[in-house]
Amino acid sequence: MDSIEKRLSELPARPGVYLMKDANGTIIYVGKAKVLSRRVRSYFDGREKPGHRAATLMLPHIRNIDWIITETEEEAFILEANLIHKHKPIYNVRQKDDKHFPYLAVTMREDFPRVIVTRSVRSDGNLYFGPFVSSWAIHVLIDLTARLFHIRECTLKLPLKTPSRPCLNYHMGRCTAPCAGLCSKEDYAQMVQEAIRLLGGKRDDLMRGWQQEMELASQNLDFETAAKKRDLILALEASNTHQKADASDASLKLDVIAVRRNKTFATAVILEYREGVFFGRRHYCLECREEQDETEILCEMLSGWYSKAIMIPPEIALENALPEEDKTLLEEEFSEKSGHKVTFTVPQRGEKVGFMRLARANAEMLLVEMQAEARKYDEIEQGVFDLQKELSLLKTPFHIECVDISHLAGTHTVASLVSFKNGRPDKSQYRKFIIKTVEGIDDFASMQEVLTRRIRRLENEKRPLPDLLVVDGGKGQVDATFTILQQLGHGNIPLIGLAKRLEEIVFPDNRPSIVLHRTSPALKLLQNARDEAHRFAITYQRSKRKEDFKVQWLAVPGVGDVTRQKILSKYRSREDFLTASSEDIEDLLGKVRGHQLRDKIAVYQADK
Repeated sequence: MDSIEKRLSELPARPGVYLMKDANGTIIYVGKAKVLSRRVRSYFDGREKPGHRAATLMLPHIRNIDWIITETEEEAFILEANLIHKHKPIYNVRQKDDKHFPYLAVTMREDFPRVIVTRSVRSDGNLYFGPFVSSWAIHVLIDLTARLFHIRECTLKLPLKTPSRPCLNYHMGRCTAPCAGLCSKEDYAQMVQEAIRLLGGKRDDLMRGWQQEMELASQNLDFETAAKKRDLILALEASNTHQKADASDASLKLDVIAVRRNKTFATAVILEYREGVFFGRRHYCLECREEQDETEILCEMLSGWYSKAIMIPPEIALENALPEEDKTLLEEEFSEKSGHKVTFTVPQRGEKVGFMRLARANAEMLLVEMQAEARKYDEIEQGVFDLQKELSLLKTPFHIECVDISHLAGTHTVASLVSFKNGRPDKSQYRKFIIKTVEGIDDFASMQEVLTRRIRRLENEKRPLPDLLVVDGGKGQVDATFTILQQLGHGNIPLIGLAKRLEEIVFPDNRPSIVLHRTSPALKLLQNARDEAHRFAITYQRSKRKEDFKVQWLAVPGVGDVTRQKILSKYRSREDFLTASSEDIEDLLGKVRGHQLRDKIAVYQADK
């Protein structure tokens, strides 16, 4: 522990991020601090908050401490979230699905903007709203922007050089047909601004403005305009009745957060209230590797969620108070990010207690759903046992591998090997092969090369062989593969083929083939493995064709693999190579060979 004491003595009294590492140099925990020296020392002198089980569990494994100094606490806050996402330390809460939340984007870079769904936020000049959990809420908002504000739903690049004929949306009153030149850019921009106010949660402001415009139009005897404004108000009220909250304060802007957990599963629910209206629900599914309490989980979840949030409300209500240091740091960071003061509160009375009860109920419901979703894997695992029974295997096929060969008329031959563990794809064990020893179409020789390389690799690394090997094909392919396995000394590996025509399972010996019921979990497992191997092989084969096309200018006699790689490391095209200076060519390939190759490539390509 002398090295730890030395590192503790070197900690600066500055804001930043600290990284705990084990004996292998692996990062096992990432944290942020307003004052690094004080926060990190608290882990080792007993001042760390009581009940911090993750800290207790990881202390024996800490062998080194690194840190990154930042100028402000906000930079530390953002950096911590990014490092956790990058390194996935085992003692940090893993937020599993935040990257999947969709956003609504208003394409402000277009002359006639649209409202579209996107999965990422970029600094590209567009406006983003979200993220959303409910796809229903997204479709409702897109429908409202079309019905109320006539925001176009097409993908045309406007304005067109020649006006087109209005589509059905124009005749349904959902678009003003800017494609046909029936709406000016200025009028359309005004409607876009109103749509932005709706997406920003300013429904009440919109209705108040429409109410004033309706009354003014009525006073001026412009009854047609007044009727349009009235219809807009009624439509927006109709869409809003199911979202009303029991909030007495119409200006309320609040997030209510509750966390529920069961062992290694946890859910966090965020209920959003904007302008006194229940605006939506967001949630996290969390995987907690250690026995952290709900307050610890919540603290880390807040950092990850709000570091990417577009809008942070002035008040965030929690079930339990955060530790004072974390509360102060988060409030400062969120206030800085949002441009207004943000406070964390714990409701004690009034309507906010009711909001919290609703959040807790949602979190408990989602936790049950998440556990039920996890139990679905039992059906897949059952498929593994069904497969053992149907094939009369001595060993349960927990580890299945499937091989597929792919080529284009005998060229660009490649192979894929996919691995299924416990009935589910184990993508970390997927492998792809470039066939090196076979010319033309020879699936037997290609399979022999693939299996030889795979089995020898497993033997050298002392890793177990698969419990079941699956090939895509009928009796001929299976018998050929069995011969290869025998030559490699592993004829005892269980082997089957899955023929596509009748989904018939064939064996390498004299056993008759079998056809399983189309709803059989065992058949579905085999089909998944076969189809995944085929997809993986086709994808790789196409990518190799594209790569070869890009470097075909080097397909010249006398240019081998080593020379080709040396040239490509510096020149990405034929033009770059031929126009390079003589000195550069000589430095790369030598004086004589460099000029010989350049002349040969120039002449060869010209002849081609």
